[in-house]
Order: sequence, then C-alpha cells, then structure tokens
Amino acid sequence: MGRFGTGQPFRRNEDERFLLGTGRYTADIEADDQAAAVAVRSPYGHAAITALDTAAAARAPGVLGVFSIADLRADGIGDLPCVFMPPNRDGGTSPPPLRPPLAEGRVRHVGEPVAFVVAETLQQARDAAELVEVDYEPLDAVADAAAAMAPGAPEVSAAHPGNVAFDWEMGDAEAVAAGFAEA
Repeated sequence: MGRFGTGQPFRRNEDERFLLGTGRYTADIEADDQAAAVAVRSPYGHAAITALDTAAAARAPGVLGVFSIADLRADGIGDLPCVFMPPNRDGGTSPPPLRPPLAEGRVRHVGEPVAFVVAETLQQARDAAELVEVDYEPLDAVADAAAAMAPGAPEVSAAHPGNVAFDWEMGDAEAVAAGFAEA
C-alpha cells in the first residue's frame, strides 16, 4: 500500500485553533470590493431540468451575474477534472466521470448546483437566488449502491453502464481468504 490508504491514521493539526475559537474560516475574510455567491441547488435526487429562468434574478438589486451551465459552456468552461481514476481489477481503465460545474440537462443528486448567483452582498445573492425559476421533471432514483447496480436501475451516466464508474480492489485476496480459513 502507498503512503495513504484506507484505515491509516493521520495526525490533524488544525483542531486546537478551532476548538479554542481562534480558527479562521473563509467566511470570516472580508476584502474591499468583495462579492458573494449563492448556488441554486436541486431539491431532487434525480430529475430532468425542463426549464431554467434566471432573468428575474439577474435584475435583482446588487446582482453582478447569474450563471447557468449554458453560460459557462459559452465561456469555454468545461467539466471539473477527476483527479483519481484507479485501474480496474482487470488492468483496464474506465472513462472518468463527467462532472459539470453546474447541472446540465438533469440533476443527479439532492443539492446539485443548477445556477450560480453573484451579488454585492451575501443577502442580495440569497434574495436573487430565490428568484431563479427551475422546472424539474422528477425521474426514478435509487439511493442504495446495490440497488443502483441492479439491472434496469436508473443510470447516473451513459458513460458508466450499470452505474459502475470503475471496478477496483486493493489488498491480497488470497491472504484474506487464508486468514478467514484459519480463524
């Protein structure tokens, strides 16, 4: 196993300052000409986005911008990269999961960001986010990993049939089996 792995302990060095109330969060930082942002998030675990209207939010007081995936794509912003894709058990590789910065066409989990509102203050951003209108068509969803891999389960991505992003294992299966046989 490499330097980091499942079950390995690690020493935390940030706890003391937060336990004593001397820690600093990004929300504690205020800069000149600072803006604030709020994500409009899906209330559904799986749904098609049938309409998205940001016009009222864009006209709200203090709003600097309201963004959908169409706006990001028009600006050439692509998907968020997957930083780790392990090899499959058979040595092959799977395509990395597509992770758009905002939902594109459908949402795949509760809380997935659908739109992004930037305003002069946090309260203005929150108020404008309430004006974003999203119409959803709920789709079947499963929340259990075994059920998600069952035949006919709703798929998260066409790139990963059966909802399997990769088939990975670590350790020594023979040594584990021998250990259980001797136990």
